[in-house]
Amino acid sequence: MKFTKQIPKFLAASHLGSLGRQLRFAGFDCLIMEENSTNPDSPTLPLEEGRYFLTRSCRSFPKKLEKQTLRLRSTNLEEQMLETAMNIELRETFAPYTRCTLCNIPLKKISPDEAKSLLPDRIFFTHSDFRRCPTCQRIYWKGDHYNRMMKRWKYIFEEISKGGENQLDFSEKAR
Repeated sequence: MKFTKQIPKFLAASHLGSLGRQLRFAGFDCLIMEENSTNPDSPTLPLEEGRYFLTRSCRSFPKKLEKQTLRLRSTNLEEQMLETAMNIELRETFAPYTRCTLCNIPLKKISPDEAKSLLPDRIFFTHSDFRRCPTCQRIYWKGDHYNRMMKRWKYIFEEISKGGENQLDFSEKAR
């Protein structure tokens, strides 16, 4: 029997929207709470789907949510990415360029012919792999933004490989 690695899913508090978009870029299903959502019980339904709840809040949550809650310490995006990756295995299921960073929907590969009329010539003639979000219709390609994000994730995974002696605990140390 072959076992497949379960791909982690996330729910990010609204104040961690940038982290949520980074996780989406990396191929992870990440819902981002709405700005006006202040009810501490509001993450209950997504967490019942097996999502990890990412927050910086020190507020206590119902006991059933606590073990799936990762309280991040840093306000710095790269440090938040590192904290998340140190506590939840991401490297094995890392799949960049597969999910819309705006809608959280899996991207569909489109042919260069489909993309030609939708992109500036300078993009079309310098790239050949295009993806499109079926919901918002945004088009993605592996350009400078992709390269910067890949560098950022490479750095995160290299830092984890160096040791991880500062690994955080979900419940006790992160409070």
